[in-house]
Amino acid sequence: MYPSKNDLFYKCHNCGVSTNAGNLIKQVDPYLYDQYVVERYKSGPKRYNDHKKIEIADTKPIFVDLQDDTLNGLRRIDTMRADHPAVLYVQKRKIPHEHYENLFYAAKWKSYVNKVKYTYTSEDDDHPRLVIPFFNEHGKVFAFQGRAFGDEQPRYMTIKLDDNMERIYGLERVDFSKKVYAVEGPIDSLFIPNAIAVAGASFDSVYLRSLASNLVVVFDNEPRNKELCKQIEKCIDLGYTVSLMPETGYKDINDLFLAGYTQEKIVQMIDEYTVTGLEAKARYAVWKKV
Repeated sequence: MYPSKNDLFYKCHNCGVSTNAGNLIKQVDPYLYDQYVVERYKSGPKRYNDHKKIEIADTKPIFVDLQDDTLNGLRRIDTMRADHPAVLYVQKRKIPHEHYENLFYAAKWKSYVNKVKYTYTSEDDDHPRLVIPFFNEHGKVFAFQGRAFGDEQPRYMTIKLDDNMERIYGLERVDFSKKVYAVEGPIDSLFIPNAIAVAGASFDSVYLRSLASNLVVVFDNEPRNKELCKQIEKCIDLGYTVSLMPETGYKDINDLFLAGYTQEKIVQMIDEYTVTGLEAKARYAVWKKV
């Protein structure tokens, strides 16, 4: 082994083979190579000048039997080894295991996206991501989100495949005859029952308005976030029912869960601080000063 720029290279003086450390690891142990790739990207691409040369490993893909082939070529989290970095990431976030079958791993995010919908003019700086598909009520994928494992920006990237669909996650598993919770992030929606997520879009949409009688909008606990405050004021003025939980020191539902709050306790808090109309305005006036 010998260093070259920001990588290690291997050269066999018997057969003359020369390759970088990543390719050597891939040939010896593909699973260890997956760990190497994710760990390498955790610090972001700026850490390495030669990351463009990395050939990101991708073993035999899982082909999902859906109405389209959008997810073909991805690896489903519940079919992967327990020590795979993508599985370890999902476990670290404490995502309930019943949702693993709808979470996927893309070893080459840009390459995968371009196969589904041409988006990137260059596939340089390719990197792995967790892929979160958005299904409609009939189980057809109309969008998907990629969550970076490292410092790649944007950290969340959502690709829409059907412009007629609003960017709402969780439609395939919600019972609209019951109370529906609308949260910001898809991952947050996995921790509470009967929840959907707007994935960075506005909470004020035609679709959400149609659910208004059964809908509770659950905002992140960031009273100093000016953009969030604007959204809250707008939703209250439009008559939405909202939940403004008290200061806990945790930003969102996933953070609460990681801190040891149970699903029952989180739902109890959401319901306890659910308000609408004049009561919502009064609650918000106090909440934003925290």
